[in-house]
Amino acid sequence: MPSASRTTAPEANESTDPRILVLDDFLPSPEYDALADLTSNASLTYGSRSNMRTDPHGHWSCSFVEADRMNLADVAIDLSRDERLAPLERAWRFLRDARLSNDVLIRCYLNAYTYGTDGYFHVDSQRPDEHTTILYLNDYWEPDWAGETVFLDSRGEILKSVLPKGNRAIIFPSDVQHAGRGVSRKCTALRKTLVFKTRRRRSGNFEKLSAFLRQAGATKHGHRSGTLHDHLVRTFSLLEAMGCDESICFGGGLHSIYGTNTYGHAVLSQSDRAKVVEEFGARAEELAWLFATLDRPKTLESPKELTEQVAVVALRGGQAITLPRTTYDDLRRIECANLEDQDELSRHGTLSAIWRSK
Repeated sequence: MPSASRTTAPEANESTDPRILVLDDFLPSPEYDALADLTSNASLTYGSRSNMRTDPHGHWSCSFVEADRMNLADVAIDLSRDERLAPLERAWRFLRDARLSNDVLIRCYLNAYTYGTDGYFHVDSQRPDEHTTILYLNDYWEPDWAGETVFLDSRGEILKSVLPKGNRAIIFPSDVQHAGRGVSRKCTALRKTLVFKTRRRRSGNFEKLSAFLRQAGATKHGHRSGTLHDHLVRTFSLLEAMGCDESICFGGGLHSIYGTNTYGHAVLSQSDRAKVVEEFGARAEELAWLFATLDRPKTLESPKELTEQVAVVALRGGQAITLPRTTYDDLRRIECANLEDQDELSRHGTLSAIWRSK
């Protein structure tokens, strides 16, 4: 095991793919020992699946933060809030400082395999800016016990196979195909791995919006793919990638915080409007509030009246209001990004044409 005085990670072993780093004696001894002690008392549940389509059975697991597979929010603060998780927080800080200085933590959990529990090939994420770090927690392991982590190349051939040696870490892009193989009949141990899922830190405005939405409780409400938080920050990212003005991007990233005619889980109310203005500006808040009040997407696809100066649109209650054309066009952009994220934009001809023209 490494010396307790070491503060930097060791050099990576040679690999047939430079993106897959295998790091032996990764954590300093006291940190590894504290982590091993913490995880030895973890309450495991059965049925977690690495891929819902390819894994028919599942394995043992324990999650240390509240985050699902699609999560994009930084959850590192959850580790600092629970004194019992201090070894996990220190391990995350060590990993971040040594190898992933530009990443934020989006998931953290323990996986465990007993004999008869198999792993199947999968990718952890299709998003290209994410990393998976696996830390093995078995101090002793015999090669005959199997349980390797196996990686595939683009041809479906085995690229690399790594035995679960204690305090060995593997860091790799989350879109690389891999599997945790089942342990052999001869194995007398519980194969345990601690997993850190991370994503690269994005723009300052993205991180600001994400933190605000998480504090408002948007991670606690489900959406079509992930949580409300995930949908909102993805909408923001689509608008940001299109080069939209900051107020439009923030307006899109806030578009459901007050609820809408099709999404009833409001995380903020009218009494919170001043707080949103203070954080993101009056223009962004106005767009989010208007979006919540409109009979959309119908009135954004086909307004009651449209000129070069104004648009007459329908509200959720059936009334009509007149908006400046510039405001209406900004709301349409937000709707386009909102629908695009949910794979529904193609159902709306006018909005689809607007989005394609940008």
